Amino acid sequence: MDYHAFLADFPDTYLGVGPADAPRIALTFDDGPGAATPALLALLRDVRVKASFFCVGTAVARRAEVIAEIVRDGHDLGNHSFSHVDATTQSLEAFWHGDVVPATVQLERLAGRPVRLYRPPYGEISPGQVRRLGAAGHTVVGWSIDPGDWSEPDAPDHVRRVIDTVVAQAHPGAIVLLHDGDDGHVVRHGILEIVRGLVPRLRRAGFEFVGVGDLLRLRERANRR
Repeated sequence: MDYHAFLADFPDTYLGVGPADAPRIALTFDDGPGAATPALLALLRDVRVKASFFCVGTAVARRAEVIAEIVRDGHDLGNHSFSHVDATTQSLEAFWHGDVVPATVQLERLAGRPVRLYRPPYGEISPGQVRRLGAAGHTVVGWSIDPGDWSEPDAPDHVRRVIDTVVAQAHPGAIVLLHDGDDGHVVRHGILEIVRGLVPRLRRAGFEFVGVGDLLRLRERANRR
């Protein structure tokens, strides 16, 4: 989402990268929960990594029990819309009442806590929509590294390419865009191999894994100084 220059006008509402004062990195997973999400959560427990999950309402309806597991494991939970429609194709009212609010209500009911992190599908959003989210206390979360894990997942070098891209672009405060949600009827099993190979390489490079909520709190703390 860094290609949306107007987001610089919303420093309190938009988070595209975290503070660069330490080697922290946030792994984020979109479009779920999917069929691979339970195994991904088990893997994250095994490797002791905190992550952030941006969930789609229609996918949540199929796997509601996974939301409690995400929360129980200490991960951040975010709203990725109810139906994964490009927000810029919607009127402000349709965006708010048809996509943001229903997904928020659904997630908060299952999580038992407020959900105020929002990532728009495809990273597409308008200034008016950002203002509406900000006025309601939501933070729009982008990313600083997109390794294209959504592209050609069956290619022989897919896992290696994604891992190498993240490692090459890793920087303090990075937010990495990954996906755990099903692509139609295709399960993203490759995300398990990606995470299994990526975590030790980033740790060897000195990175600490945090949630986007941690990056947001660190930014707020720095702004108060």
